[in-house]
Formats: sequence, C-alpha cells, structure tokens
Amino acid sequence: MPVLGLSALSALWLAAVDAPVTSVTVYSDRARVVRTAKVSLSGTQRVELPLLYGAVDPSSIRVEAQGAEVARVDIRSVDSESLPATEARRLVTELERLDDRIAQARAEHEAYAAQLSALGQVRPAVTQDAVASNPQGKLSLQVPSRLDASGWRAATDFVVETTARLQAKLREVSQREESLERELSQRVREARQLGATPPRPGVEVIPTLSGQGPATLTLTYVTSGARWYPSYELRLDPASNRVEVAFSGRVSQRTGEDWEDAALTLSTALPATATTAPRLATWKIGQRERFIPTPAPVADSWRAPPSTPPAPPQAPDEDERLRSRLLALTVQTSPAPQPPAEAERTRTPPIPRQAPASTGDSTIIGTFVNAEDKKPPPTTIEMGSTVTGGKEDSEFIQRIAVNRPGGKGGATRSFESLAELAPGSSGGYGVSGGGSWSPPPVDVPVGLAPPEGWRRPVMEPDLPASLAGGHALAFPAQRRETVRSGGGERRVPLFTETWPVRVERKLYPALTPNAFLVAELRSPSRQVMPGGEAQLFVGADPAGQARLTLVSPGEPFTLPLGVDAAVRPVRNVKLMTSEKGFIGKDEITEYLVTIEVANPYPFALPVRIHDQWPLSRSGDVEVKLVRTEPYAEQDKDKGTLMWRLMVPPSEKTAVSFLYTVRHPKGWRLEQYQ
Repeated sequence: MPVLGLSALSALWLAAVDAPVTSVTVYSDRARVVRTAKVSLSGTQRVELPLLYGAVDPSSIRVEAQGAEVARVDIRSVDSESLPATEARRLVTELERLDDRIAQARAEHEAYAAQLSALGQVRPAVTQDAVASNPQGKLSLQVPSRLDASGWRAATDFVVETTARLQAKLREVSQREESLERELSQRVREARQLGATPPRPGVEVIPTLSGQGPATLTLTYVTSGARWYPSYELRLDPASNRVEVAFSGRVSQRTGEDWEDAALTLSTALPATATTAPRLATWKIGQRERFIPTPAPVADSWRAPPSTPPAPPQAPDEDERLRSRLLALTVQTSPAPQPPAEAERTRTPPIPRQAPASTGDSTIIGTFVNAEDKKPPPTTIEMGSTVTGGKEDSEFIQRIAVNRPGGKGGATRSFESLAELAPGSSGGYGVSGGGSWSPPPVDVPVGLAPPEGWRRPVMEPDLPASLAGGHALAFPAQRRETVRSGGGERRVPLFTETWPVRVERKLYPALTPNAFLVAELRSPSRQVMPGGEAQLFVGADPAGQARLTLVSPGEPFTLPLGVDAAVRPVRNVKLMTSEKGFIGKDEITEYLVTIEVANPYPFALPVRIHDQWPLSRSGDVEVKLVRTEPYAEQDKDKGTLMWRLMVPPSEKTAVSFLYTVRHPKGWRLEQYQ
C-alpha cells in the first residue's frame, strides 16, 4: 500500500483564513479592492479565502504572495442555493462555544448568589448550654437567656469579607455573561442571515500556495457599485486675504461588502475594458437591384422523447445538514432584532448603469433605381430571371441592413424583409399568381457604419472621470476610512491648502444689491484639481455655493468666494425729457445713473462695478452714451461698462454715467433681451 508523503498530505489540507479589506481605489463607477491575509505554510496548501459578494469581475481577480509561491488559483462562481461551508462551520463552532461559556457563567452566577443568600441568613442564636441552665427546661419569655458574644467579632469579620468577595465575583461573572450574550446575539444574526435565507451569489477564490513559514497573501479584484464625487470647501479670511481650500470626496458604495478601516484612494481614471486593438475589416457598399425569393425549408414532424422518470429521493446533503444545524442553534437563543442599518447592508447592491455610448453610425437616404435608366425597378420581375448589369451578392444581402427607427446602428432587417411590403404578399415574399411580384419604390436609410473598435464610455457629467477632463488623477485619503455597503455617503478628506489671494468685490447694482467675492489668480497648487461642487464661507459664516472647473497648476482662473453681506451698492436713476425739431417732433430723454459704494472695513476695498446702457435695434431710435465719471471701460457691441476702483477705508465712492434716448414723439419703447 503506497504511503503518502508529507507534501502530498499537506496539499490536501484546506485552510480557511480571514482576509479583511486593506485598501480600496474608488473610480467613477467601480472600485478596485485589495484584501490581505496572513498564513503559515508547511509545504503545499490550499487556502480558502472569504467569499466575494456583489458584482465582482472574475477576470480581474489576481492573487499574489510574499514569502510563498502561488502554484494555482481556483475561481468558482457560487450560486444562490449553495451554503458557504467554511463560514457556516465557523459559526456553528462559535455558537456552540458561546452556549457552553454562557451556561458555565450562569452556573457560576447561581452558585455565588446561593452562597450570598446563605451568608445573609447568619444570625446569633442561643446555645445548648444556655438551654440546659434553665431550671424549668425551657426558656422564659420574661427573662431571656444571655447570648455568648465572645465570637461575634470573628464571625462578623468573616461575614463581611466573604460577602465582599462573593459580590466581586458576582459582578465579574455578570459582566462576563453580558459580554458573552452580546457576542452570541451578533453571531445569531450572522447565522440567521447565512442559514435562514439563501445567501447571495458570489465568487469563491481558492489559491494553492507553496512555501515554509509565514507568508502574506494579497487578493485584488474589481467590483461595481462604488462611486465618488469631488467636493470643495473654500473659506476666506477677510483680514489676511487668504483662502483655505479643503478638497474631499463624497464616497458611497453598494458592493455587498463593508470596507472596514481601509486605505482609500479616489481616482479620476477610467479603467479601459479593451484588451486588443481593433482590426480593420473589409468594408463594402453596393447596389441591390434584384431580389430573388428563396423557398424556406419546412421542418419535418417528430415525436418528442418520453419524459425522464423522477429521480429517487436522496438523503439530505452536507449543505442541508449544516443549514439545519445552524438554524437549530439560532432558535435556542433570543438575540436582539436586527437594526435597519444592518438589514440595509445585507441587501444585494444594484449594479450602476453607464450612459449609452454614441454609436457614430452613418446613413444614406435615397430611392432604389435601375442602374441603366436611373428609374425605379419595373413593376414585374420574373422569378429566377437575370438582367444585364444586375448582380446578386448573397453575402452582401446577408450583411447589409435597413436602419430602423430606434435601432442601434439601425441595421436589423435585411433586404429580404422589404418584400413583405409588397401588396398581396403571401408567406412574406409577395408572390402574385403570375409568378412575379411588385415592390414599390421606397426610401430607406442604408447603414454605412464601419466596424467598431473600443469606444470610451460616456460618463455622467458630474462624475470624476468627466470633471477631470481626461486626466488620470489619484487622491489618497488622509487616514484610514470605513465605508459600509448601503450605508449612505461618507465625506473623505483628501488635502487642505491655504492660498494668498487678492480679493475683489464684483458689483452688479442694476441686477442685484449683492457684492460677489472673487479672486483672480494663478493656481498655486502643485496638482491638478478636478471640477466639483464648492461650499463657500467667509470666516465662519456660510456664503453660498459654486461650481469649480478643472484647474491645472499655474493656470489662471477665477475663484468664487461667495457674497459679502456687508457691502451693499446703491443705484439711483434721474431722467429728464425734452422735445426737439420743427416739423416732426422728437423726444429726447436723458438718463443719469449714479452708483454709490460704502466700505465698512478698516482697510482699502478693491471693487469692480458693472453696469450697461441700452442699445437700439431700430433706425428711428437713437441711443448715445454721453459720459462716464470716472472713465469706465466700454464695450459698444454689448453696451457694458466696468469700473475698477479702490474704496478707501470706512469711506464712500460714487460713479455715474449719462446716456440719451431719442425717438419720435408719442412712440412707446419696449425692452428686448
């Protein structure tokens, strides 16, 4: 009888290890997860890793080892009816162990409680000597016998010390019992989730390792159901003219697994799914002049085989026995109900869908005509006949298709189906009694799209891949984070920078009394900053919201900083109307616009005031800008004015402009955008 060697025996050993999530890279619509396990090897061994739930891409699974060699990796899809045997056995062992420890703790609790109860009943009593000294042989109710108090002190010390010791033991046992019951309640919830309902489909990964001693195993895979969105907080300090820029990511995931204390990296890259370069195929176009119907074969009748006899009843398999044992252990206890957050995390996460990519198809719209006389085909065509210039290309007939409304690339119906349009058709070919058919001339779009290669997926405009403008950026989190599946959104800090800025107040008095804080600068950051939503603060006060665009290092851009509620411009308009002309009177109206800005701060305030005068779209109406005080930058095509001013500390500054409008008397003017 052959004897198995040590390596052969160790190869049959299956070890289940714990592999927690250690790092995660979150992309716009998916995540790359890394799990790490510590193993101790003695030869060649198979290691069973935790079951992977959710929309895991099996082709992305990669196993690496430090201190050992990966001989092979077995990957198997687990359907919803199978039971994870390793996890179920572990829970059964844990439940049985907890039941034994709780029973032991309860027995100790009862023993200590009984001792305390007995100790509390200790009382001084009359001795037998006192009874014997009574001449009547019994104690008198009027003259009680004396109690011997010589041993009271020692007895009292014994009772006090023993009571204190028993109470301490009782508290210790009670705390241990409560801790065990909490742990049992958690294990019961896990067991009910695993055994009461069929588990979710998953992927089982079992690598075979070769080595001696400790080794580190790394499991990497890509899963769907994770997203993040860039987010900024811009906080302006008016006294120092410095802006604190805090960049973070709003991360959420429904992958079916929790990321506990993991190192997160948020990326704007778009992982490509193409594995090979596209190949140029032969691209042909042609003209279809003749259609020859082809009889369709009729399938012969046949008799179905007899049904398979029912299988004999089988004994319950290992999964069913394990599931029954698991559920039986959960019935013995009454754990606390599962909270909503825990129930939410056990649901299977939906797989996010990407926006459909553009197909880029091309079409030609036209009418089928004869190649010789440029006219539509004749009303009758003899079946089986051929005409000079008409060539049948069966391969082309099978490939080319008619673009149907709502189709992708449009081509799903071949030219044979056009025969169905013939009136009086039969069997789909429209063959008349005389052996000919009459297809009417129809306008059909013919698809001319070349073979497609890999196309970049079209992402939603607010996702990082779109906001980064094609840049593959990576932002590691400042600390390890926990993100639970289905647990909502979590804000993950990425970096914080402080920039010196020169802040201006932009004023639009004709539109709003608000003063908008802006800073025009070149980005002092050393990294590319993607676009995203920004929360604005002036000091500790919220100042509004804004949306930033992609900014590269050194690139000039305008940084919105919210509204300064302390600065309120005042705009006044005075007008005067007069008439001019001898025969046809014209009305001339002068408009004097004055704007005042007060500086409430003890430092000089740079402001930029925007206003405008109207433009005429009629030759009978003349608008003329007369003057601006002080001089304003003018755009005569748009009719806009702009002043750049420095308002002294705690003082006011005023600007004004005058324009005239001349039109025939009695005309009623209207305003257009």
